[in-house]
Amino acid sequence: KITIPHTWNALDGEEGPAEVTDKIETAAAAVAATDARKAAKKETQDPHLKKGYYRGACWYERSLDIPAEWKGKRRVFIRFEAASTVAKTYINKVALGEHRGAFTAFCYEITDYLNYGGANQLRVQVDNTHREDLPPLAGDFNLFGGLYRDVELIVTDDVCISPIDYASSGVYLTTMSLDDKRATVQVRSIISNGNHPAKKIKESAKTPGLMENVASSGSSTNTSFVVETEVKDETGITVAKVSTPQQIPLEQTEPVTLMLTINDPHRWNGRKDPYLYTATVTVISEGKIVDQVSQPLGLRTTAITQDQGFLLNGQPYAVNGVCRHQDVRGKGWAISPEDEERDAVMMKEMGVTAVRNAHYPQSEHWHLINDKAGVLLWDEVSLVNTTRSTRAFWMNSEEQLRELIHQLYNHPSVVWWGIFNELELDPMPPCGPELAHMQEVAKGIDPNRIVVAASCRPHRYINLITDQIGLNKYPGWYDKENQPDMAGPINDFNSEVGKRIAVTEYGAGANISHHTEGPLVKPEPKGPFHPEEWQAFVHEQDWAQIKDNPKVWGSFVWNMFDFACKRRDEGNTPSLNDKGLVTHDRQFRKDAFYFYKANWNPEPMVYISSRRAVNRTLPTTEVKVYSNCPQVELTVNGKSLGTVKPGPTKIALWPKVELSPGENKLEVTAISGMPETNPVHDSCTWSLTVEVKP
Repeated sequence: KITIPHTWNALDGEEGPAEVTDKIETAAAAVAATDARKAAKKETQDPHLKKGYYRGACWYERSLDIPAEWKGKRRVFIRFEAASTVAKTYINKVALGEHRGAFTAFCYEITDYLNYGGANQLRVQVDNTHREDLPPLAGDFNLFGGLYRDVELIVTDDVCISPIDYASSGVYLTTMSLDDKRATVQVRSIISNGNHPAKKIKESAKTPGLMENVASSGSSTNTSFVVETEVKDETGITVAKVSTPQQIPLEQTEPVTLMLTINDPHRWNGRKDPYLYTATVTVISEGKIVDQVSQPLGLRTTAITQDQGFLLNGQPYAVNGVCRHQDVRGKGWAISPEDEERDAVMMKEMGVTAVRNAHYPQSEHWHLINDKAGVLLWDEVSLVNTTRSTRAFWMNSEEQLRELIHQLYNHPSVVWWGIFNELELDPMPPCGPELAHMQEVAKGIDPNRIVVAASCRPHRYINLITDQIGLNKYPGWYDKENQPDMAGPINDFNSEVGKRIAVTEYGAGANISHHTEGPLVKPEPKGPFHPEEWQAFVHEQDWAQIKDNPKVWGSFVWNMFDFACKRRDEGNTPSLNDKGLVTHDRQFRKDAFYFYKANWNPEPMVYISSRRAVNRTLPTTEVKVYSNCPQVELTVNGKSLGTVKPGPTKIALWPKVELSPGENKLEVTAISGMPETNPVHDSCTWSLTVEVKP
């Protein structure tokens, strides 16, 4: 694989591939720069978007130098990890195809269209204009445009592991059985023999599941070769190896299935022990390795039961989750691997065990990070808020689901496939049969994973279609009550569906510059004032009603990070959904972040909340501290105010603390009680201004 550098000539506009030639900018522009232009103040060209960032067409162009020695000896493919939302690709003015969908990869064979030993012109038109036949049709997030993930060349021999089976790895690993003594793994590889560009797109498009046969018509001339699968443990020792001789006719693509056994298997066990094997499939022809693909292999089982909730490897496992949008301030979706690794580090600090990738598939690198970190992932297609009744809309939806599952099939971190989110906007056409078909498609391709959906309304028949259902609810934010009630909606939804549920969204907004003193008063969600203290209070109340609830198998905070949403103008920050526990630029963790850290991360910690409310006017105030230690001592201006034991949700309170005029130094010390651990400390300074009455 050869990653194409992130430098492209770029031009906004809808001209065709011939007309655009003389108009493309001569200076190369980074992919992220084009994406940033779309996010700038320039108004939309899309009449469906009333308030706007740019949504329209953009051309990308660059030259590819192809070595002369590849001619007649190598097959060449080009793979795009994502393009938003519709991409038309041309190589040397030859149209390769159109891909529809903003979040999944696509791949073409370009062997016959290349100028070997010279330059080749690659052009891509990407257009994120609203389309009635292409989800998502709605959603509380920006639909950024452009080429925002990697583009790569894949160079192979004539016989290869196909990279164009839904743009997947071409290798599918399925754990057929697993116990303490042995694991049985099926390895299914899609082998392609010889160049056949006319059959280059989705070689298994007609198959409902991975167990079906893949074949394409062609010459009857057979090619003999060997397919070998080897599994190595984390130390590099081979634990299983099997091979089989094969013959495939020229210009045909067929699956090769091998079964192997791993003795004394080491399970992938989430955050506790994310153990990964590496499975490598090798194609050998005439004693020479002609292709090789390696994939992560994590051996694990999952289930959800009424009695015990979520089970990982047969044992109850806490699904302490967050939702994640992939955009970063100033970058949109054109983020780097370093951005994703930073996100993962912050999640680990907070104690996150699961992530809902909302509301679309996220990058391959993000999944590899979570495989290694032991984080459980919920991946979903972008059927958000509403649908259409047309055949074209549902064909596109199904295609996105097939691409999602095929491309992410081997990641042990992926536990749930999501098929819709809040399909409850009115008016909306009935879609029960179509969603039932989506459920069948997902189970047909991957019967071992759990199919899920998220709903914000009870008493809808579509809530009963998937294996499991989640509830999106925002008590204390979108209702009128000052005291958040999460238990009531959980009880009602549980009674409706007759089984445990997940809480798939909950939370409140917060601007880290907004603060309040004294008794808390619920702010207006659409108003300009979103105090950090109210967000923290909502999460404290919600989590208290979720954490030990026998009707819940898992929960996902909305959201880990603030994210862009052009239609919003609230919290004194236009174009932002500020429900994140961390700011959009990832620079500031909000108070609620530390509340969850105290509850989810066992590493000893202590944190003074409302610390950014530096300027105070009330001489008597509450001091609230988050800590997972058994005792916390508060000192104000050098004077101890005693020791408090945090409650079940790790909150320690000093309800009436007297502040002195001017600066007040608050210090807290907590002792974990764990052997060989030092006390943990935190401090902040508040300044009291006393109003002088005339």
